[in-house]
Amino acid sequence: MLNIKSFLGSYGEDYELTRNKKNLGIVRGLKNTEKGSNLKFIGFVPEVDIQIGDWLEGKVTKNVFFIRDITSDIVDGEVFQKKCFFLTRAEYEEREALQRPAQSIVYNLNGANTRVNNHSTDQSINVVNASNHEVFDEIKKILSENVDNQDELRELRLLVNNMESTQNTSAFTQSYQKFITSAANHMTILSPFIPALTQMITS
Repeated sequence: MLNIKSFLGSYGEDYELTRNKKNLGIVRGLKNTEKGSNLKFIGFVPEVDIQIGDWLEGKVTKNVFFIRDITSDIVDGEVFQKKCFFLTRAEYEEREALQRPAQSIVYNLNGANTRVNNHSTDQSINVVNASNHEVFDEIKKILSENVDNQDELRELRLLVNNMESTQNTSAFTQSYQKFITSAANHMTILSPFIPALTQMITS
């Protein structure tokens, strides 16, 4: 029977294992795809201590995975490998966003007479009395808290600054469109601000 340890030694990758934000050391595994289901998993030796909810980061690839399920392969009556099915970081964040309760935000821009509602039927309502300047500051803050790639974050913040500098001018619409296009992957966190930004186009 094929020795899984030798196979992982030749073809596997070292992963940094994290549980509840605590580093548990290095484990060696091999990314693979299950026949039939086409589900992606990382194979490990049977005795490795990995649990559902753990995080893995490849030492070479820097790929980050969330362990969502674990099964075992049996060969000749013995466990041959532990199969850890995963979500990528992006897939995990998308799942969390879908499970998060919808939040309703009401923006009062430049006084009480300009009101923009988002998901107004929701029972949980945050009311934000904000100037346009404060809205842009909040957008930059939420981006800083959620965008890990520093180059992407820098570009998005520059686009926000461009929107802020062109507000109340004919150039704002173009600035807004550039920002929305570049921030397409982050609409989950930015969607509460879209009504406020579109209000600025017509104001």
